Amino acid sequence: MTTLLEQRAAGRPAEAWSRLHVQARSVADYPAMRKLCHARRKLLDEGSPPAQPAQVRLALLSGATIDQLVEPLQLALEAAGIGSTIHASAYNAYAREMLDPESATVRFGPDVALVITTPANIPAWPPVMAAEAEVAAVVDEVCEYWLNLCRTLHRHARCDVVLCNFHLLPLRPLGTAGLRVPGDANRFLRTVNDALARRAPDYVHIHDVETLASLHGVYRWFDHRFWYHAKQPVSFECLVPYVRSLAQLIAALRGRAAKCLVLDLDNTLWGGVVGDDGAARLVIGEGDAGGEAFAEFQRYLLRLRERGVLLAVASKNDERNALEPFASRPEMILRREDFVAFKANWRLKSENIREIARELNIGLDALVFVDDNPAEREEVRRALPDVRVLELGDDPAEYPLQLDRSGWFEALVLSAEDKVRTSLYAADTAREQLQSESPDYGDYLRSLEQRAVIAPFEERFLDRIAQLAGKTNQFNLTTRRPSRSQLAEMMASESYLTAYVRLADRFGDNGLISVFAARGEGTDLWIELWLMSCRVFNRGVEQQLCNHVVAAAAAAGYRQLHGVYLPTAKNGIVRELYRELGFAARGSWDGADHWLLDVGRYRPVETQVTVVAEYAAREVA
Repeated sequence: MTTLLEQRAAGRPAEAWSRLHVQARSVADYPAMRKLCHARRKLLDEGSPPAQPAQVRLALLSGATIDQLVEPLQLALEAAGIGSTIHASAYNAYAREMLDPESATVRFGPDVALVITTPANIPAWPPVMAAEAEVAAVVDEVCEYWLNLCRTLHRHARCDVVLCNFHLLPLRPLGTAGLRVPGDANRFLRTVNDALARRAPDYVHIHDVETLASLHGVYRWFDHRFWYHAKQPVSFECLVPYVRSLAQLIAALRGRAAKCLVLDLDNTLWGGVVGDDGAARLVIGEGDAGGEAFAEFQRYLLRLRERGVLLAVASKNDERNALEPFASRPEMILRREDFVAFKANWRLKSENIREIARELNIGLDALVFVDDNPAEREEVRRALPDVRVLELGDDPAEYPLQLDRSGWFEALVLSAEDKVRTSLYAADTAREQLQSESPDYGDYLRSLEQRAVIAPFEERFLDRIAQLAGKTNQFNLTTRRPSRSQLAEMMASESYLTAYVRLADRFGDNGLISVFAARGEGTDLWIELWLMSCRVFNRGVEQQLCNHVVAAAAAAGYRQLHGVYLPTAKNGIVRELYRELGFAARGSWDGADHWLLDVGRYRPVETQVTVVAEYAAREVA
């Protein structure tokens, strides 16, 4: 805390804010979090906090008191890159606020509504000795109660809803016999939680309090004293992991989940220093406690890779030495092909990380860095403050827990592309090699043999479309981030013209890489969403999509296509896109540049992308 106060007193508020947010990412206990919140108030007295990459209007509704949660939650959100405006409803007023179309919550216009619950908010419980069918009926009643509230609020406010499920009770009057009794309270709560997860519509995101409480221990999670005295939903002991978990879920909703994990090697993936000890003497695998811990960490990393997280290496090593364990040690869980980038040299870690971000064409704020050496961690923190740096302990057995608890790779849905993301980037490397060998860029594009499917939104692709909308920053003209349910409404509406692009080439399937949506008013069509994966920049897809959109607009009777470009720190790459496509500048207002295209005068742009009804490349599965 002294560092924060000294930085503030020295007239370096930006550094103080940065340090505050770094500390907020790793603080573990409530007293320390309260001190950070106090420091935040002091900084706010001197001016506004720095701009965050994303913003959220957040409504809090609860059947418990939440005053003690608001400041820690705001700070946890800022630490995750989310600025927030928060509206908190009164205690136990959640039902009225969600059902009333004129409630203060609805008038607030939230992007996200957070519904905080406890078992005390269960509207009905089955008798202890109830039959299975009777218990099932009560489960239906409880689920319908909560999901109806969420449906109604969504209808009124058009917002995403984060609904907390229910932690188990610390009292077990039936003991072990409760496992066989359908009406046992904890068995009933588990059934309700499972049903909520299965039945929740796309716009309802379940915050898994049951699992979170079990990880920390129900006895620690719920304190009867604070419930009786203050109706507090979680103990002070567990308040920090609670708000951090909420913040990471909301961050994922706003496209702030990390994409790439950059790893050190020595004493991070294995025990020992490969350059000194040699590959044969490294500690990894069964027969040694440390070796088993390193292997388990690698298993966790492999599971992250399998669900779409990119893995990379930044190690101070000779490359030949660094690669040897992957080839010669069968105990290694990870293999060289599991990494999309591998930097083993003697440069600063920050320089290698910056190069990894450039090669993958992702922002530094999409990277997480893991290194056992505190000096290396500090060097990266200072040089690259946007990179999230994990604070590791000394015991490798704790590594997967520490990474998991960070919540930086929170996922709301898993798309088909996630499962093969590493292979997609490997194919990008082959494309780069082809480009370097081609005499000119046009020849390179022709040799790619690109085939594209361009079609209106479809239900089977909505998860991927929502994922792209949530996380695309560079090729994103309007910066809107509609939820899956809002995208579904666009898909169903006759007022919207929508399109997605799937792309394949001679190296394989790129997957679904671009999304477009425009709203019709009379003979005018207003672009609300236009974005594309950074992996396929400048390959003619944007021009081919524009050809498709203008043809579809003309066929539907639209005469003018209105484009909006809202500039951000990251999307400068598309600043001139409308001009390049033939749009005329109309001026700037409300912080955005406005453009207009006469549909009847548009002339299609020639590209090296062939539009097909379907392509025969390997399907993403």
